[in-house]
Amino acid sequence: MGKANKWNGHCACGAIQYESTEEPSLSFICQCRQCQRATGSGHAALFVVSKNSTTVTGEMKFYDQKADSGNIVSRGFCPECGSPVMNKTTSYPDNLIFNVATLEDPDIFDPTTAVFSEFSQSWDYINPKLR
Repeated sequence: MGKANKWNGHCACGAIQYESTEEPSLSFICQCRQCQRATGSGHAALFVVSKNSTTVTGEMKFYDQKADSGNIVSRGFCPECGSPVMNKTTSYPDNLIFNVATLEDPDIFDPTTAVFSEFSQSWDYINPKLR
């Protein structure tokens, strides 16, 4: 049997699972107000992979939001346990954006940047090297 894929994960109850056969094209922290509200935190920790390299199983529900850019962000979550799992955006239709907390091994996450830092919360520490 081959090496297990490290970019796999699931929602809290396991009803939604995913696996990507590629390394992320981007790993980042988003501090926009929409991500803060979606996560219930000061930021979202996210990574981007292509649709073509990723398999998602389970029925996900999506909530669409209009971003400040005018693009639509579709936030996918498990209708059973409510875990935020994945986002899609009209600006990058060939990509999927996963929430790091859903990874089987979230310790592999290595963000390279923080975006929308102007919306950061004083109580939410982000490594200043990312800004």
